[in-house]
Formats: sequence, C-alpha cells, structure tokens
Amino acid sequence: MHIRPALLTDAPALRNLSETTFVDTYAAFNTPENLQLHVAQHFNLSQIERELQQENFAYFVVESENGLVAFAKLVLNHAAKGLENERVVEMERFYVLRAFHGQQVAQQLMDFCCVWATERQFGTIWLGVWEHNPRGIRFYEKMNFTPFGTHIFQLGLDPQTDILVKRRLNHSLNPYI
Repeated sequence: MHIRPALLTDAPALRNLSETTFVDTYAAFNTPENLQLHVAQHFNLSQIERELQQENFAYFVVESENGLVAFAKLVLNHAAKGLENERVVEMERFYVLRAFHGQQVAQQLMDFCCVWATERQFGTIWLGVWEHNPRGIRFYEKMNFTPFGTHIFQLGLDPQTDILVKRRLNHSLNPYI
C-alpha cells in the first residue's frame, strides 16, 4: 500500500470512497434520509474536485493494487474554539474501508498526516469524533489525541455532538510523540 497526496483525477474514486466509508460507519445509527442528505451535500463530485484544487485543503489517499482504500482530508489553518491563537490543521475526514480495518492502515495514514503537518510548521492537529463512535474514540486516544471540547455536527437534519480532540505536533518529526 502507498500513501500519497490525492490528485484531481482521483476525485471520482474519492467521492465513492467517501460515501462508502461514511455510510458503512454511520448507517446503523442514523436514518437513510439523513445519511443521503449529508452525502449529497458533502461528498458530491464537484465539491471534491473544487477542494482538491484549493490550497487550504489537503487530501491524502492510501492506494492498494485494487484502488483507494483510505483517505484523510485536512483543512489548513482552521481553528476550533480554544485553538484560535495557534497554527492548527483540522483533520475533517479520516476513513478506512472496513475490509482494511485492523491492518495498520489507519495508523500509517495518521502518522503520515502528522509528519506532513509538522513539516509545514503546524503546532496542533485536531478533529471531531462522534460521541457515539467508541472505535474512533479509542483509535484517536491510541494516537495521542486528547479531548478539549465539543461541537455540533449536523448530519442531515440531525444535530449530533462531536468530541473535539487534539494532538500537539512535535517538531522532532517523531509521529509517536
């Protein structure tokens, strides 16, 4: 498997991967209507193509011989409440195909993103994880993220609570610090 920046030509596959991983993660806990509304608003092809061309977004993909299996979307210099005076990057999306869970793909992609952000002199990486996603919460704890607040994540017509977690980036480039 290979981790690399996403290309504009990846947009169709990235759109499909976004929908598949999001629905796989949240379908059992949400209505089909709210899921489809969210997917239509946030994972449409034209939006992904636009974001791939903007400097304040960075997409990274994990590619296997069969195609894309995971991705991360970073939003540069986007601070949450409590991080306004810091040089931060938000990890807005982080998903791995279910068939690749347990194969260290997520850990490798997270390490890659943290090193990438550190090399660009960001001091903190942060994200929101749904309060009812114990697998995600455990993973982010394992990757040295700590809670610092909450915010509302709008899933279709359903306001949900995300736990905000952050990780200070060590400029020694050691992804485990």
